Amino acid sequence: MKRTFVLVGVMLLVTIFSFATTLTVWFSWEGQKDFQSIVNEFNRSHPNIKVNLVYVPNMIQKLRITLSTGEGFPDLALVRNNDIGLLVDAKAIIPIKNVKTTPSFYKSFLINNVEYAYPYYADVQVVYVNKTLLNDIGMSLPSTDWTLSDLENMASSFKKSGHIGIVFQNNSPYFFNPFNAAFNGGNIPQKDGIPLANTKGTLKAAQLFNYLFNEKKIAVSYKKMAFINAFKSGRSGMMMMGSFLIPDFLNSKLDFSIVPYPSLDNGSPIPPVFDSKGFVFFKKSRAAENFIDYITSTKIEEEFCKQNYKLPANEKAMLALKRSDELFKVMSLSAEKALILPTSKVFKEAYGKAISTALSLYLNDKVPLEEAFSKAQEYIYQHK
Repeated sequence: MKRTFVLVGVMLLVTIFSFATTLTVWFSWEGQKDFQSIVNEFNRSHPNIKVNLVYVPNMIQKLRITLSTGEGFPDLALVRNNDIGLLVDAKAIIPIKNVKTTPSFYKSFLINNVEYAYPYYADVQVVYVNKTLLNDIGMSLPSTDWTLSDLENMASSFKKSGHIGIVFQNNSPYFFNPFNAAFNGGNIPQKDGIPLANTKGTLKAAQLFNYLFNEKKIAVSYKKMAFINAFKSGRSGMMMMGSFLIPDFLNSKLDFSIVPYPSLDNGSPIPPVFDSKGFVFFKKSRAAENFIDYITSTKIEEEFCKQNYKLPANEKAMLALKRSDELFKVMSLSAEKALILPTSKVFKEAYGKAISTALSLYLNDKVPLEEAFSKAQEYIYQHK
């Protein structure tokens, strides 16, 4: 009799796993190990669903190749918000419904009033401050409502002490976009869906870069890894960059803190870029929805984001983290004023190149300001 029960049990398990639904999920960026642990626990607690997690080092490249062949799509993929337009234009993903999250997350994946991804987490631009150097110049960490003049004064003090005031890349749209938006009513200027590169506000933003880098010389431009190393090694007092570097700096025992981007002296915020990630559906199923419900639950998302210093899309998880950690508090404040970049093909493929070239020509004194940005606009129109 005992043997019969064992046989029946084995047959039952075989039956369960024979009819289990298998999901393929593509994942990228930071937190691979922690997310794999979440998937493993989901698989243990959902024997009728088997999630196969595939780490994709370069998600947008992988998506482009898959779109070109039309084969090999996963059930779900974690994508960046500024890549969503490519997938929508290709009609490759399925719209989703009933998303409850913060306005910044919701707007990140919204195209023509249709939501196309389940927001999961985000990084946001902040200003990193070296607390050791700050103490050396006898200054305190600025308040969260500081201004551009406050930043200028602090950077000047760092420079007088023999250090770089602030580092970031002067011809990178990633850093220029917040200043551009600050002089253009809080958004990247557009007309009929085409980004504008030569508005009065954009020219003012470029002139501000020239003032910081070439006139006052309190900002120094390096390429990405070089300016990160300049801050990490203590050569620079401040650095503008995404919050994704926080875990690395904590592990390095660097004495640092973060503050939100300042406002212009007239009170207009300089809105930091909100770099959000969300899961898109290539194939919709009840099993895929169960997986999304699990990973976006408060406990699971809070745990993942706490370990990786990511802003969670789950509002309850966000509230818990910002109450318990000052770094999350600053990240949350930054997210409330964040800049959601356009997702159109022309913005992604033409705008960045045009702005980067215009800034390089102007800041290196090769082409006058208005001419450089007029040429940028011509380039954008040619690629609309």
